[in-house]
Amino acid sequence: MPSHRVGHAHGGNMTARRVACAGLIALAFARAATAQDVRITGATWVQSIDLRPLRRDSVLATAAPGTGEVRRLADGQRVSCIEGATWCSFLGSGPRETTRPFLQDLGIAAWGLGEGVSFHAHARFRESLGTSEVSWPRLGDRFDVLDAYVEVDRPRLRARLGRQWTLGGLGAYAYDGGALTLRRDWIDGEAFGGRALVQGLFEPYTSAEIGLVDDLPPETAAWLAGARVRVRGRAGMALTANYLRVVQDDRSGLYAERASVDASARVAGTQVSASYALDLASLTVNELRVRGGRALGRFDLALEARRHRPFFELWTIWGAFAPVGFDEARATAGWRNPSGELQLTASGARRRYDDAGTGLTSIPLRNDGWRASVDASWALEDRWTVQAGYGVDIGFGSSQGDGSAGVAWRSGDRLELGATATALQTIYEFRVGTGRVLGVGMNGAVRLTSETRLRLDAGIWRHALTNDAPGQDWSQRRGSVRLEWAIGADPGAVR
Repeated sequence: MPSHRVGHAHGGNMTARRVACAGLIALAFARAATAQDVRITGATWVQSIDLRPLRRDSVLATAAPGTGEVRRLADGQRVSCIEGATWCSFLGSGPRETTRPFLQDLGIAAWGLGEGVSFHAHARFRESLGTSEVSWPRLGDRFDVLDAYVEVDRPRLRARLGRQWTLGGLGAYAYDGGALTLRRDWIDGEAFGGRALVQGLFEPYTSAEIGLVDDLPPETAAWLAGARVRVRGRAGMALTANYLRVVQDDRSGLYAERASVDASARVAGTQVSASYALDLASLTVNELRVRGGRALGRFDLALEARRHRPFFELWTIWGAFAPVGFDEARATAGWRNPSGELQLTASGARRRYDDAGTGLTSIPLRNDGWRASVDASWALEDRWTVQAGYGVDIGFGSSQGDGSAGVAWRSGDRLELGATATALQTIYEFRVGTGRVLGVGMNGAVRLTSETRLRLDAGIWRHALTNDAPGQDWSQRRGSVRLEWAIGADPGAVR
């Protein structure tokens, strides 16, 4: 049985025609920006990643001694064997390859079209500059419109029409439709609705993109409707309530119905905040968080209690697996010297998971975990910054410890240089193995003009496997070049 790579392979390179097309579009936008009241922003990003991609391989069952579904080869590789099958399969690292993703972001803001009238758009192009068939996230989706809408903004109201976002306690949802906001001195109200797009994809629910990662994608498109109310009070008090409903376009079913409340206030010198998110379809509390923070001289102290349970929309089968939630208590302390140049932060948290209903009575699964971290930064003469940090996270199925250190130098707003070193160790409790990753990197940025900045970075990471850890090799080399530019006058912050 021949081996093959895991994931979606992308055939073909980025042709000269596609490069020219992206360049012509950018040029057209740039020429339009020379007109009054139009601003074009762009980011051109090219990466080079050298790695060993995962591939699915197989061996004859007779070469895998023992019985059972999971067996071990002579070299230590674990394989999966189905009873009666001729072949056993496993995931391994293939030959080293290099992939070169290309990303082009273009944004436009046009105003002066009438009192409070403006137009905003953000588009993204993706391609591959190399010949490698390594699957890189989203390269198959070559073009996205992240937002494109017309806005009318007046002192007491704001209206938007087109592709846009709604952000709040329920996360980020994109949709094609309209939104109307009414504002008063102490309260705002917003209603919105339109064709729903899948979170993070900017694609309709029937898009083929979902089928690439989910065996049971939704069969019908969806519509979204929601509302938001914000209330402001004295002493920094604020309260926001959100409601969101996503239904199938034929009204035959529901994909999601959710509500959330976020509140904050200053009480006796302590900043208190709370958040609550409820899945109305299943009456499940997805998020409940209470946090209190207070400054005591040069110290900052915070305590947090959290209840979390994963949320899945009703169209996906993942919610049927009853993912368990957890409760967590967290404490954070920070200190700074009188000048503020030296800062130290330490945090610790304890987590307890709900009963998963699995495991053996004699050998129950671990249902708790903890994490801790410490970070330090030192700013010298407004030019040098030195930082270091270490964190550890002990969970029920694995644990991880990671440390990093870096130094950065900057000459005003013109030039920036930096270097970093990282170390990572992962322990897999179910396999009693460890993996260590060591890495070094360099980065820099230079302002070419008042509206143009060039950023470069490169890094090398080496993955060492010990003590019977899983055999995939994640060693890699990365480099990137990013050009950020803008043409046209700056209209200022957009509300």
